[in-house]
Amino acid sequence: MLDEAIEKLRLDNETVKILKRNKIVKVRQLTNKTKTKLKELGLAGYQISEIEIKLQLEGFDLK
Repeated sequence: MLDEAIEKLRLDNETVKILKRNKIVKVRQLTNKTKTKLKELGLAGYQISEIEIKLQLEGFDLK
């Protein structure tokens, strides 16, 4: 799962666009980010929460 594309998490389209714009395309890259770093990349609080929930459903989490 870690080497799968972030689309596998079924995130909101706008969230995926922001992640891809920042060259985050794999789940592994996402799990190596902190909430603070994601906020710096332009993600809103609700988007970060969505990422956390979707990751946790797959057994992963942010740093």
